[in-house]
Amino acid sequence: MENLGWGLMMMLVGMGVVFALLAALMGLLMLIGRLDRQPRETPAATEVPPVEERSAPDAAPRVRIVADGLDENQVAAITVAVITHAENRRRLAAPETRAHAPGSQLFASRWLAVGRAQSQQPFVRR
Repeated sequence: MENLGWGLMMMLVGMGVVFALLAALMGLLMLIGRLDRQPRETPAATEVPPVEERSAPDAAPRVRIVADGLDENQVAAITVAVITHAENRRRLAAPETRAHAPGSQLFASRWLAVGRAQSQQPFVRR
């Protein structure tokens, strides 16, 4: 019974040390991540004023610049194009990644052919 108690104590100490070191490593990595960040410069975005605040009823609304000089419509168009492309590639991925058509190589190698032939022979004792 004393060995069981000692074993349980060693298990708890060992697991405690492992989890404490993992928590310390996580904290260190989070600290390094915060210190390593580069300050972001946000581009000046022009906001579209509400309809009531516009000076003239036929004035064109200002376009808000989202990122890298692209407006919201361009970002939306790019997003739709990327999603459509990814869905089409996903549908076509199986034929593109195959080296040979299914069933075109019934015997892929001589080793495989010999192994299949030997496995079909009846067992004979010597």
